Amino acid sequence: MIGKDNDPLMIEYYEKKIYDQKQLLEISKALNSTLDYKYLIDAILNICLAQLQTLSAAIFLAPEADSNYFELEPSFKGFDLAEDDAGFRIKTDAPLVTFLETKLKAMTPDQVEESMGLSPELEFLRRIGGDLIIPLNAKGKVNGLLLLGEKITMGEWMEEDRDFLTTLSTLAGIAVENSRLYELATVDMMTGLKVHHYFQTKLKEEMERCRKKRTNLALLFTDVDNFKKFNDTHGHQAGDQVLIEVAARLIQCAGKHDIAARYGGEEFCLVMPGADLKRGHEMGERLRKAVEAAAIPNPNGGPDFQVTLSIGVSEFWSSDRNNKDLIERADKALYEAKHSGKNRTISFQIPVQN
Repeated sequence: MIGKDNDPLMIEYYEKKIYDQKQLLEISKALNSTLDYKYLIDAILNICLAQLQTLSAAIFLAPEADSNYFELEPSFKGFDLAEDDAGFRIKTDAPLVTFLETKLKAMTPDQVEESMGLSPELEFLRRIGGDLIIPLNAKGKVNGLLLLGEKITMGEWMEEDRDFLTTLSTLAGIAVENSRLYELATVDMMTGLKVHHYFQTKLKEEMERCRKKRTNLALLFTDVDNFKKFNDTHGHQAGDQVLIEVAARLIQCAGKHDIAARYGGEEFCLVMPGADLKRGHEMGERLRKAVEAAAIPNPNGGPDFQVTLSIGVSEFWSSDRNNKDLIERADKALYEAKHSGKNRTISFQIPVQN
């Protein structure tokens, strides 16, 4: 922009640049303050809606760390997609991605087409309403695509908008990469549940919160009934399928702030902050019935499998010294459930004094 330093337009331009830099600083702090993958994706999309004049934002990311394609994250905003559109995959080595990796900046579909020609991926992004494509990047490598719809004003994307988005794409790309690495370290890849050490750490934190704020905390321990016999009969591949399906039911039943984890083998657990023993027992029954009703695909062919769960429930006591006290009570309740007929939920009760 040409003008004198005291030119009103020049002053407005610099004020806008300072504002954008401050916003990017705050956005950087926000994106680096969480390692929760789903929360992070939602934050990136909401930042786009809040900072830019558009009502549509979507992000394509690899579903797993070693996936060779990007897919649409279900938390997209504003785009009106057909059912088939949601399953569209963009290969990580597709010409569109390879081209964007050489540019690493925000571009319109027309600009991309002018430089590299048409491709199925570009046609798809344009067809669903994409007006600006921004490659997310970490260490110079594209690890996702951000897609924005038209501006509310139907105007052109200004150069400062593109600069803002290019910087945002690097911040977001690094945040996504960090979140993915954290997920690899804390999530059991087969079941999608948190790993044992994460469970122990979070349980300790929640128990400390209970001591300070005098809140409730319930803990569920679950065990697949007759799992060893099932494995011996049908093989470990079938056993793994059972664990995957049971874990999926646990994740579906868990509340927003609950922590679902794999304790070990076929034993899963659920930490329920704010829940008392009654709510914990109700959750146990809900989960038990969901698993009992599930038809689990047989990887060997043949009829679907059906399995049941035994569940033990305990709640935080102010006298608990550490994780072990709370876990032992849940484990005792689980033992009672398994040895009193299986396929039931038992809550640990305070022994009656004679």
